[in-house]
Amino acid sequence: MRMDFISPEVKRQMQQNQANRQIEINASKMQLDSSAEQVAYYLYEEIRDYQNKLPDTEDVAMSIVQFNQSITIFVKEIGCIGYNLVCFHGEDTSGKPLELIQHVQQLNFLLMVVPKPEIEAPNRQIGFVGQVEE
Repeated sequence: MRMDFISPEVKRQMQQNQANRQIEINASKMQLDSSAEQVAYYLYEEIRDYQNKLPDTEDVAMSIVQFNQSITIFVKEIGCIGYNLVCFHGEDTSGKPLELIQHVQQLNFLLMVVPKPEIEAPNRQIGFVGQVEE
């Protein structure tokens, strides 16, 4: 389609409209893929990728703020219960086991960098419990 007669402002608006349509398409895909298993897998990948970018002396932890308390979780496994609950299994900073269960629409946490307890220790492996097909 020949577009050399269209003003720069109209071209810019057309490009913005196309970008907005792509955002809507991506949002629709995310909504369709919002089963707990799929969300848990996306989170697993994001946490693992974040961890892989860190130097050997640091590790990734999750910080949860609820009820005016902040809890740091070293995630060991991510999974799901049913269609809409995501589970995080891990331990707190003192080594006590934790299990956090959240609804897919209420996930809210901060990934943070913390020093490894033992610098020579290999990166902590984070597991995914589920059967997501790619």
